[in-house]
Parts: sequence; structure tokens; C-alpha cells
Amino acid sequence: MAIFILSINFFNLGHVDKKGLTDKKNLSSLTFKDISVTEEKIKLFFESKKPSAEFFRYGLFAGIFMLLAGISMNLLFLFGKKKIIPEKNLDKISVLWEIGDVLRVAIIVFFSGYMLGALSHALSKSFHFNIDTNLGMILGTFSMDVIAIAVILYCVLVKYKEKLSSLGIASQGFYKNVVTGLIAYVFILPILILVLILSMMLLDAIGYKFPAQPVFDMFLEEKRSNVILFLTIFVAMLGPIIEEIFFRGFLYSALRKHFGVLSGVLVSAVLFSMLHTNIASFIPIMILGALMAFLYETTGSLIAPIVVHIFHNSIIVGFVFFIKEIIR
Repeated sequence: MAIFILSINFFNLGHVDKKGLTDKKNLSSLTFKDISVTEEKIKLFFESKKPSAEFFRYGLFAGIFMLLAGISMNLLFLFGKKKIIPEKNLDKISVLWEIGDVLRVAIIVFFSGYMLGALSHALSKSFHFNIDTNLGMILGTFSMDVIAIAVILYCVLVKYKEKLSSLGIASQGFYKNVVTGLIAYVFILPILILVLILSMMLLDAIGYKFPAQPVFDMFLEEKRSNVILFLTIFVAMLGPIIEEIFFRGFLYSALRKHFGVLSGVLVSAVLFSMLHTNIASFIPIMILGALMAFLYETTGSLIAPIVVHIFHNSIIVGFVFFIKEIIR
């Protein structure tokens, strides 16, 4: 499988699909000025009586409150004696699976992605139907995530006969971990925003052209309500849960077993950020990944990192919907 994946990528180097070359620009790669998002438009939107304007007004107030609360928490952490960091989880034990198991899962998932793509193409040719790009990408990603979870559960539950709790999937201390996740995200939010702004300013100064983000384009361009609903649920909820099971419950645990907590946190955070293939937000996503690994280490549960991940993705989805309302 690994040889197949490497071969496919090797033969695709330098290959350009000429059919996909069009003059159309992806919305996510354009600036606010390019898509006519101006201060005047934003002001008129908030002053309108649309239900969506009312929703985003409350969202704006909530965002400002969270930001101020996060800044206050950071100041208390730096200059006060308030304890924000939770106790270290002393009951956390080493898992049985190895880094090799993680690599095997990754290879199976990528191989399955290529096979699903080939199967989809063959079926569309045989039965003369076409799935549009947006829907195809959503279904493909969802299918790969389902395969990833299935293989991980097989490895943990069948191969090593471990319990789900070894992956951090447990209901014990659920509400406490939910609160811990919310507090942790509010605490880290000002840092994420500051680092993102600095990263974008640096990249802009060196003339870096921001690439298109397919998920954002899907949200901005898609008009079918059922597809938008599924995409929202997948990005805001299902995706974070699946990614946390893999990156924190499965990958981080294997790294921690062999390299210790610090190396495990850093390596899993870097790999998590690399998966998102976005240079502008590489460092903020890495910081977020480190926070979620830290929460998993200290609570022994995936609940807190899942809450952080869902909250973060939901805010991003909300912001994309806001832009969509402005340019509509």
C-alpha cells in the first residue's frame, strides 16, 4: 500500500490537469477587497433587520466577551497567583499499540482514499452520472474518516484487546472536562489571534500568495441547504471528534510511550498542523494542537480536547457564514 501511494504521488509530480484550468478564482484565495467585503457593507448588514444579522450581532458580543475574558486570564496567569493549569493526570498509563500501528493506519486510510477515488471515477463512467466537486470531496473525506475510525478501533479493541478508555473515550468527569475545554479555549484565543495576525502580516510582507482553501470555498459557493447542513455538522462536530481520536487518543499516546510527554505533544501538534496544509495558520494550529494534547495528558480524557476542537471549528464556520451573508 505504501509503495502504491508513493508511486501515485511520484508519477503525479508536475502533472497539471488542463481541464481544471479556468479563469475562475477561488473565493478563499481572494482578499476582502476583491470580494467586496467593506466596512460599509458590514455596517449595513448589522443595521438590517435580517434574522441572520440579529444572530451575528449576538455572536459579535459573545466573541468580544470571550476575547476580553481570555486576555484577563492570560494576565492573571502571567502576573497573578491564580491557578489555571489543571492537575497532571497521574493515573494515565502507557498504551499497548506502537508507532508502527499508527503508520499502518495512516497508510490504510490514504490507500483507501485513492481506491475510493478510482471507484467513484469508474462508477461515474460506467453509469454515466457525475457527482459535483463539492459533494464528492465531502463524501470522500467523510468515508476516509469512517475508515480511519474503523481501523483504529480494530487495532485497539481487537488486536490489543484494550478498552475504549485507553483512547480517552470515557464518560467519567464529562461535565468537568467540558468546562475545562471551554476555559482552555478562552484562555488560548487571544494568543491564537495574535499569532495568526503576525503570521499573515509576515507572509504578506514577503509577497506570499495565500492559496485557496477548498472547505471554505465549499461553504461560500454551495447553495443546497442539505449539503451545507451536512458540511457544517461534519466540519464543526464529526471532524473534530474523529481527528481527536486519531491525533490525541491514538497518535499522541504512541508518541508519548516512546518519546515522553514533551516530544509527544510537539510532534503530534506539528503533524496535526501539517494535515491542514495552511502556511498562514500553521503556527496557530500547532499551538492549538499542543493545547489539545496537553489537555488530554492532564485530564486523561478526549472530552476537553474535543470541546476545544468543536468550539474552534464552529467559530471558523460561523465566520465563513458571516462572510457569505455579506457577499450574498
